[in-house]
Amino acid sequence: MQIRNRALGILSVLVALSGVAASAQNNCGGNPSYGTCSAPAAPAQVWCAGNNAASTCPGGTSWVGFNTTTPAAGNWTNQFEGLDARGILNSGRTPGAEPDPNGGVGPTDAFGVGQYLEFADNYIQAFDKATGSGIFSNLSGGAASPQPIGMLFSPSASTYCAGASLDGIASYDRIDNVFVLANIFNNRGTYYLCMGVSAPTGSVAASNLEGVAGQSAWNAYAYNIAPAIPKNAEGVTYFPDYERFGTWRDGFYISWDLMDVSNAYNIVGVEVCQFDKANMIAGLPSNAPKCYTYIPQYVVGTSGTDRSLIHTLLPADFEGENPIPSNTAGEYFLALVNPSNTGTNVQCSVSPCTSNRLAYWTWSGLTSGAAPTILVLTGHPFTPGCYFPKAPYNTYCVPEPYGKTIDGLGDRLSYRLAYRYITGTTSTEYLAVTHTVQENSTTRRTGIRYYKLQAGKTPKLAILGELQDTTNNYFLSMPSVAMDKNGDLGITYSVTGNSTKGSTNNYDPSPFFVTVSSAGVQGTPVAILSNSGSSGQDETDQDWGEYVSVSSDPDDDTTFWAVDEYMSGNQLGNCSYKLGVGSGCTWASRIFTCQKGSGC
Repeated sequence: MQIRNRALGILSVLVALSGVAASAQNNCGGNPSYGTCSAPAAPAQVWCAGNNAASTCPGGTSWVGFNTTTPAAGNWTNQFEGLDARGILNSGRTPGAEPDPNGGVGPTDAFGVGQYLEFADNYIQAFDKATGSGIFSNLSGGAASPQPIGMLFSPSASTYCAGASLDGIASYDRIDNVFVLANIFNNRGTYYLCMGVSAPTGSVAASNLEGVAGQSAWNAYAYNIAPAIPKNAEGVTYFPDYERFGTWRDGFYISWDLMDVSNAYNIVGVEVCQFDKANMIAGLPSNAPKCYTYIPQYVVGTSGTDRSLIHTLLPADFEGENPIPSNTAGEYFLALVNPSNTGTNVQCSVSPCTSNRLAYWTWSGLTSGAAPTILVLTGHPFTPGCYFPKAPYNTYCVPEPYGKTIDGLGDRLSYRLAYRYITGTTSTEYLAVTHTVQENSTTRRTGIRYYKLQAGKTPKLAILGELQDTTNNYFLSMPSVAMDKNGDLGITYSVTGNSTKGSTNNYDPSPFFVTVSSAGVQGTPVAILSNSGSSGQDETDQDWGEYVSVSSDPDDDTTFWAVDEYMSGNQLGNCSYKLGVGSGCTWASRIFTCQKGSGC
């Protein structure tokens, strides 16, 4: 498969900046409120349990966490199997249709022990880095088995942490050397954010999930976030959806979209909260989270559009060995600005729909009520992938072998927003991010656009590049990116073919990987699992790869670890939420590694 190289290299032109005065764009006391506003109230910590003898958490100081087992013998080269529907079935549970896999890689300790933590389909597994075998188990010392994320909060917090969304996060915090799990739970209409942070046990560090005596210790927290979510004009609380995660030195940052349940679940804005990382790592009751919302005036005004051009805000997620510099502008946030009709704030209604803007915040900007800084990509407009002007959230156009389509999610930036501080002759803070764009207006074929930005109070565009397939006209979508210590990028994404059933040159949704040098030179894309189904596979739930992720290995800081999904067999209608779930599910995930120049 040939991917045309469209890397634009290092750009010397600065990104044009514009902004809106905070005083003119905020009405935080309105009904409904709009602008950049402090949340109506702080989320309430309703439960915590800390593996710390000094903890005063109401959940006590007794063990909370996952049972573990010695990893089975194994070996692997470049990749191994992650969580999959078959493993969930074999554990006696029922898999769902939409896995949303993502994860984070931890360090290898002096004894050669380290793990990769993965979330998929509301299940968790920690995989031994040496063998590729799972270590979480139903029983201490038992067989490895996927664990429901809710097990971390049972039984004491099961009242709060039930009814999980499918948007859970698994990550590794390289600042404080802990693993993190998080998800939003909808318990009978009340929204809770439940989080877990790995904890040390005796001489075993929090970065080693094997723990001691078959028990991995965690500090666990449940927050009622409903008081922090604003309401629409009818007094109905917006629905929090599609959360994103980032770690910074002063807290864990989690953002989510605000959806209007009274109006077709349109996305009206975003919310972001800073959680008390210091106390959570220590297993102590946390200070109240600080939350801010952004709802544009044009969304809820007297003739409001009901839809925000800006949504799915990504918090910067730290990686690397160099600490965040003292002169940083603070935690960073980035979002796509969707196309609008010329001269208006109304979603684009005619084709072609193009945009050339990103929305950029710092935490200090949010807390001061500032509007986003708009980064204008002069000379580099884009059309969001699968973008329908009259239905901007209906981004279904990526074809599958049997004729169905999956969601390209071109209306938003893809998880994650990687942050790294690179020192040298010119020490610089960098951000890297990706999204799906339309490459062909006739066929609507999609490709990948990626950015590397110099962060700070005045951000600059360093690299802008694109991946597309002009040979076979396959669709590329669902990317994620990380950055190594040299400033090289590693990007995973899905390739989906539109050829006929049984074609020998067909790609069902299959994971690929590519590296981009610090100078903007693309490597050769590598098929991780090419043509994984011999007759072509369909993902009947229509959702694919929304949370795939890449991170850099703390051991050498040059090896990328990624997780992506694929189909391990025919799935043609028996693994859909509309039709029921169970034994017909054939989704699977693959964990793989790659270094720049290694050919993966």
